[in-house]
Amino acid sequence: MTNTFSITDRASWLPCLELLGRVLRPGIILALSGPLGAGKTTFVQELVAFLGSKDMPKSPTFSLLRTYRLQNELFKRLLHVDAYRIENEAEMMILNLDEELEEPGTIAAIEWPEQIPLWMAERADRVVWLTIKLEGGEGRAAEVMYRD
Repeated sequence: MTNTFSITDRASWLPCLELLGRVLRPGIILALSGPLGAGKTTFVQELVAFLGSKDMPKSPTFSLLRTYRLQNELFKRLLHVDAYRIENEAEMMILNLDEELEEPGTIAAIEWPEQIPLWMAERADRVVWLTIKLEGGEGRAAEVMYRD
């Protein structure tokens, strides 16, 4: 199923976040796709706040992975991965994401999933795609694709 949202400011993420709140389950991988500056990290900031954290996520570009504790009935932590600098999918193994996702209440948000197509394909049954497209001016469109 696909839903599209018009994003004009931070507050306009709410309908998208509410949909994801109904779709996401522990162990799910949220694949965040879009050009540089589209708002992938901003989305993660809004998602973490929506799920009950006071942390302010920063881009994990240089660390590759950041973990945020969540205060939510269903979700206890979010793994925020930036795959932009990954040159070889074998580099994903050092992150131990499969093992990390087994911890109860864990979800992952991966920016630049296009960098790790085989890794993503092997886990396709638990991936929710969110594509952020820049539109004219400050506008953005967020498209969420998930299995119903």
